[in-house]
Amino acid sequence: MIVDTSRPHRSRMKNAHVISVQLAREHVRSVLRDVDHLHGTVLPARAAGLLSDFMSSVMRRVETLPAPGTGHAGRAITELLGLAVAGLPITSGALSHEAGEPIRRRRAEAFIAEHLTDARLDARAIAIGIGVSRSTLYSLFSEDGGIARYIQRRRLDAVRKVLLRPDEDRSLAALAYTYGFSNESHFSRLFAGAFGVPPGRFRADVRRMRLTGFGSGKPSDPHVTRWPAELY
Repeated sequence: MIVDTSRPHRSRMKNAHVISVQLAREHVRSVLRDVDHLHGTVLPARAAGLLSDFMSSVMRRVETLPAPGTGHAGRAITELLGLAVAGLPITSGALSHEAGEPIRRRRAEAFIAEHLTDARLDARAIAIGIGVSRSTLYSLFSEDGGIARYIQRRRLDAVRKVLLRPDEDRSLAALAYTYGFSNESHFSRLFAGAFGVPPGRFRADVRRMRLTGFGSGKPSDPHVTRWPAELY
């Protein structure tokens, strides 16, 4: 499998013997001019057999190689990689949809987290940002109620975490605007729907518990019982 280590990726294997070799991007480009589409590509055995055999041989003999030997071996691996890729219809679809879905989902989640406070964040921006179609993006988040619902929930979670900070004193309107909500009343309704209480009450309860704790009394609101552990 070819992995671009500058991009998010996740691998799952069972009963596997793994050899990992890092190759300098400029060396790979000298053999394969276009490498941007190779991330996640799984080479078929018929194409990668010689490369696999050579890498296995190098690993068995690496301790006997002279100092410059590893550089020569790396260049040989790069050339054999070029031979393995040559003539294959390697495209962004070379990774099967099933195998590539977790990687695409991870990339989308990372993009959303990075741009969460951008009011322009939407399906189109995410699709362009991670290089997938909007239909693919919708499919990735179908179990979350859609991409818009996922973004909304991540924003609500972010504001909730902010409200747990003892030094946070921005107004609710400012926080709503910062995290991409259209107005404070809309944000408050969504927050109450997600967490059981409106954000103003949440903030007041958090501040009270930070100062006094539960004491010997039992909290009257069941939604409050889970918050104290997050305060410290």
